[in-house]
Amino acid sequence: MPDPDSKTTATSRPTRQRRGGRSEIVRGKVAESVLSFLREGRTDFGVAEVAERAGVHRATVYRWWPTRGDLLAEALTEHGGRLALPDTGSWRGDVSAACEAFAEFLTDPVELALTAALAAHTDAEADRAQFEYWAPIDDQLRQMVRRAIDRGEVRPTTDPRVASLLLIGPISTYALTFRAAPPPDMLAGIAEAITRAHAL
Repeated sequence: MPDPDSKTTATSRPTRQRRGGRSEIVRGKVAESVLSFLREGRTDFGVAEVAERAGVHRATVYRWWPTRGDLLAEALTEHGGRLALPDTGSWRGDVSAACEAFAEFLTDPVELALTAALAAHTDAEADRAQFEYWAPIDDQLRQMVRRAIDRGEVRPTTDPRVASLLLIGPISTYALTFRAAPPPDMLAGIAEAITRAHAL
């Protein structure tokens, strides 16, 4: 999982263009085209390939997304928006729900391709795009921890970054190794360990 606090996000990533008056139909086609390459395990696609698969004029794609990094950022924004962690009202409930949500999310072919590329450090543009899009996902986890602190369920000294890494780390490792979600009993064990580790 990318570290949102890494300097890479602040110093290296390409600047995203504002959508403004872009056609949502074109944007959606292009984003889905990029995601389809990622589902195939490919992060080395070119702008021209994306244009052809999306059925969009190449000049349009180059104008709105001049680099592969821009295309990745657009597609991953679309992909990451599909993950929403529920507020169950309790620390135990939130952790359990988050484990289940991430087990499904991290075994999506898009995530598996990105995690493999990130682990191998063979695709700098994919790394940069993933660092950016992961930030709001990580923020959801940190908010979950802060809610629990505010409710008095979790120690005030708990570092949200550590708690989020403890949750995502084993699920991500299992997903990348076995190309599958951890079995329910393992997910329950991860959730129980995290709940107890930080509870008052």
